[in-house]
Amino acid sequence: MSGGASARRGLGGWRSSPPAAVGRRRRSPPAVGGRDWWGRHGWGQRADGDSGQIMLLTLGFAVLALVLVLVVASATAVHIERKRLLALADAAAADAADALDTVTYYTTQEAGAGTPTRVPLTDTTVRSAVDAYLGQAPADLLGEFDQLRVAEPTGTTDGYTAQVTLSSVARPPLVPWVLERWRGGIALQATATARGG
Repeated sequence: MSGGASARRGLGGWRSSPPAAVGRRRRSPPAVGGRDWWGRHGWGQRADGDSGQIMLLTLGFAVLALVLVLVVASATAVHIERKRLLALADAAAADAADALDTVTYYTTQEAGAGTPTRVPLTDTTVRSAVDAYLGQAPADLLGEFDQLRVAEPTGTTDGYTAQVTLSSVARPPLVPWVLERWRGGIALQATATARGG
């Protein structure tokens, strides 16, 4: 028979056997740059250089993520402390808005202008009321702030509105190297106003 196949007769008749593959080998894909098409050196082994680069890249991303977490945590702590400082300034301003300046009150009556419809204030009465309020505040409340003090502007702008400004220093618990310049603390300031009846 033709085609390189041998024929033999069996019980079922003549049948041909497939040609024998002699000397054939499975070819591997051509190598490119010392690697095969799948980017492997040899049989399935990854290059040492790529492994080291991936490790360094992973470490860099981990450090960057850690720094971002620390920055966000520090910024959040500073924001929360400023909110507490503003709440304290609001309470002090509400208390100072009722700090009646008796001299102005009775002088207005004696001048024949009638009884004032609003509580007259002065810078002195507002500042004294703020100092008295902070002096009577709970120690644990004041202990939440570092270097708490009354700052300017504190007083009244129109004789009827109390304006209170408080300042303190925030010290974030977690300070990464990107915030190293603020390790000594971040100055905070909050101003609140209130008007009495």
